[in-house]
Amino acid sequence: MKKVLILTSEKTGSGHKSSANAIEKKLRDAGYDCRQIDVFPLMGRIGHVMEDSYIPLTTGSPLVYYLCQRFSQFFPDILHTFICIRLKKEFLKVIDEYRPDLILSVHCMFTKAISWIIRSQQLNIPFYITVIDLIDPPRVWQDRKADMSFLPSEEVYRSYLKKGFDRERIMVSGFPVRDDIAPRRTPKKLSDPLKILMLNPSTDLQKNIRFLQQVSRLDNFRTSFICGLDDRLHDTLVGMQKMGELPQSLEICGFVGNVNEYLEDCQIVLTKAGPNAIIEAVRSGCAVVITGHINGQENHNYRFVVDNGYGIRCEDPQRIYDTLNDLIHSGKLKDCLEKTVTHGIGNGAEVIADYVSNHI
Repeated sequence: MKKVLILTSEKTGSGHKSSANAIEKKLRDAGYDCRQIDVFPLMGRIGHVMEDSYIPLTTGSPLVYYLCQRFSQFFPDILHTFICIRLKKEFLKVIDEYRPDLILSVHCMFTKAISWIIRSQQLNIPFYITVIDLIDPPRVWQDRKADMSFLPSEEVYRSYLKKGFDRERIMVSGFPVRDDIAPRRTPKKLSDPLKILMLNPSTDLQKNIRFLQQVSRLDNFRTSFICGLDDRLHDTLVGMQKMGELPQSLEICGFVGNVNEYLEDCQIVLTKAGPNAIIEAVRSGCAVVITGHINGQENHNYRFVVDNGYGIRCEDPQRIYDTLNDLIHSGKLKDCLEKTVTHGIGNGAEVIADYVSNHI
């Protein structure tokens, strides 16, 4: 049985892990032995710090995160050189122990550095990359020496061609999606009450609170708020609800393993522009309202929603009440729900597994 080593992260957002899980399942269904590995700990203490800092920086110190992201954008080779040096010894131990027939990265930090390690040791192991940023992926994803880069959209494919990538080393796979996020076949009904799911709409704690306070003013709505891995946000909202500052009817959740059920049950999703949340919401037949983004990383992802008619963008909490009222009462919501049914978004995990089966 051939082996596939999947490189990912456990703590730098849900998209990497969710995509890795989707790919692993399809590869296992195709008869491969798979192992996922969180690569950051292999870098030692600095790796733990880098991974553990992701959520605190994006939610509590966005300027610091933005500056770090800008550095990686302008000097990606410096970053990859640093990662290569810190990672090489322990990563080679993993390869020696597992002996993979293929290495596939689902994280932008482990792209060119991995290529360098493979080539420096003259290892005869194909290296693939799965890009999961929908629009204008950061430069750290780019590795012309990778044997294949799976891209989420035609727009990204065209941008890679302009940057000089070999056509034989890139292909549009679409975004890897878990099987439980089934594509909607018929438009959702405008039920009474309407249901809103808020998937951590902003990286800013106070903006999240203001968004929720404004949404709570809407009449005849049922709202659920999923905080994900942001424990500070969850504890703050629960405390406010206990103090009577938020409605008791509001459902507040931390990290959930059944987000598919929440998506199936609602018509409108409010979320920051994380690619995983966007794709899962659209496939589930929900109208999407983009309410924020991680600066420097998700700036352009809203275009996937707006340009295709799947929803709208509103990153101002003071405007969200009027924006949602307009969406609902103008007929735009019905149009968005209908367009999500004809989205044509395939499951990238299936495409990737088929390619692996035909080439490894």
